[in-house]
Amino acid sequence: MRKNIITGSIELFMKYGAKSVTMNDIAGHLGISKKTIYQNFQDKEEIISLATDVYFENKLKILKEAERNSKNAVELLYNLTVKLKNRISATDLVVINDLKKYHREIWQKFKAKKHEVVFVSLLKCLKSGISEGLFRKDINPEILANLHIGEFELLCNEDFFPKDRYVISEIQEQIFDHFIHGILSEKGFAFLATYKQTTA
Repeated sequence: MRKNIITGSIELFMKYGAKSVTMNDIAGHLGISKKTIYQNFQDKEEIISLATDVYFENKLKILKEAERNSKNAVELLYNLTVKLKNRISATDLVVINDLKKYHREIWQKFKAKKHEVVFVSLLKCLKSGISEGLFRKDINPEILANLHIGEFELLCNEDFFPKDRYVISEIQEQIFDHFIHGILSEKGFAFLATYKQTTA
């Protein structure tokens, strides 16, 4: 029952945002009583916290899948930022902004966990790209891993990218192009050009 409630809550949060969804909405969506929800969870805050954990685990699976299916560092970055662009939608940003505004403790926990996992993955990717000869040898992997994470943080900032003016997928592609062209070696440029043709 707990798993069903969390799953149903995520469906509603992703559609309407975390703030506007009530316990009555969750109960109606699942066809159960509100009393049943309170028998399993203390309050909505607990549901949001656990739903955020599940959301993070799902994103982590996407990351691990991309790592397994990528032949080299360039392909991995491309898969994560271009081929998987539809994995981040406007509804994701609504939920993220709700967490930032109304559930700061949950947001800070999620942000710290995400940064740790994504940073480790990017750092590994950048170091691999250098050893593969696909990235420039003079780049600083730690600085650039943090920079790339920071660039994607801007996706959630409507001061920079108001959702009524920009398409998320286009922003993601621009971020990727800007980042990747700053770190590629000649060998890397040649591989990326060929890879783009095969995936077009």
